[in-house]
Amino acid sequence: MHDSRTTAPRVARNALLLAITAVLPACSTVQPPHAPQDWTALAPGLRIDRAARVVEFDATVAMDCHHPDTPDVYLELIACAPDTREHESLVVTTVPPSMIHAALLTIDAEPGAPASLRNGTPPTGEAVRVEFITDRDRPIDATDWIIDAPTRSRRPEHRFVFAGSRIATRTVNGEPREYYDADGTGVIIGLATFGSELIAYEPLINPDATIDEPVWIADPDSVPAIGRKVRVRITPLKAEPRP
Repeated sequence: MHDSRTTAPRVARNALLLAITAVLPACSTVQPPHAPQDWTALAPGLRIDRAARVVEFDATVAMDCHHPDTPDVYLELIACAPDTREHESLVVTTVPPSMIHAALLTIDAEPGAPASLRNGTPPTGEAVRVEFITDRDRPIDATDWIIDAPTRSRRPEHRFVFAGSRIATRTVNGEPREYYDADGTGVIIGLATFGSELIAYEPLINPDATIDEPVWIADPDSVPAIGRKVRVRITPLKAEPRP
């Protein structure tokens, strides 16, 4: 039996995203900078390879981990929207999170639900691989830009999943309005657990440093200079057993 408390919000979210999906082809106004595969441009900075089940979006390096005064840049995200959490995110993109979600639906990726710190429930959804592509045009795992602060060597080892954010409600002019939560919070690909992530890291990590001590930092030996253009590639994976 489905729990109506989780089923109803998911139905509302999917209805909203399917509506966005329906208009995506009309937004095909740009061509990707490189086309090693059969790319279809859905919107400025957003494209898919439907046959390969790949979504790619443009971004830039968001923070400076090369400044001598701030060598350790603690991370809580891999990707965020502008004017949100750039100080703790590897990259920032102007592509709205809801559009990235819709693109994932277009390639038949299966969304789940974000984690809940209050209930201690991990995120669900289809596992995905997250990669960066710079001008070398060779995908590298996004975790190759991340190390842990204590040892400066260990990298994130758990999976990322297509959690799919959620539909939230706010009052505008006295009227309740529904909106895609990640569009408001800017949390696109999380390392910490915010509860609004589009793509979520499986372990529960409280972003409150007084509860869970920050662990992950940007690897200065791997991360390019701030402002460097990169492409973020998301590839859904077939169901695999949990480690």
